[in-house]
Amino acid sequence: MARTSGFTSSPDTYRALVELDTRLGESLGAVLYDLVKLRASQINGCAFCVDMHSTDLGKQGVPVRTINGVAAWRETPFFDETQRVALDFAERLTGGVDEIPADLWDEAGRLLGETRRTDLIVAVGAINTWNMLGITTHLQPAP
Repeated sequence: MARTSGFTSSPDTYRALVELDTRLGESLGAVLYDLVKLRASQINGCAFCVDMHSTDLGKQGVPVRTINGVAAWRETPFFDETQRVALDFAERLTGGVDEIPADLWDEAGRLLGETRRTDLIVAVGAINTWNMLGITTHLQPAP
């Protein structure tokens, strides 16, 4: 039996998530937010979202090597310190909430400021929600 998409079954909730996504993208910047969304989607195994965010990063001019390097970001030289902090948050808050150590918390505050650090936490939660919708409703990337 086919599953109904979130947009079809709950359009008001879907629109609210889109509005939240827009706000978070404005706060964090499109590239940083898409890096976070790509890493969380990789961890969660959401093929639709991995495809979408990889494509979005490419459209924003992010080199293919960098996009591919998200899966092994700790071992690559492709990410600046802000991106590394954001990817670390994404990993620690995806697939089970892990503690954010004091040094990482402080570094995120130094690099992002208090508001954007909070938005980063919400951003990880938002993409995890999108992943749940995508995986549960069997969304697939276009061939």
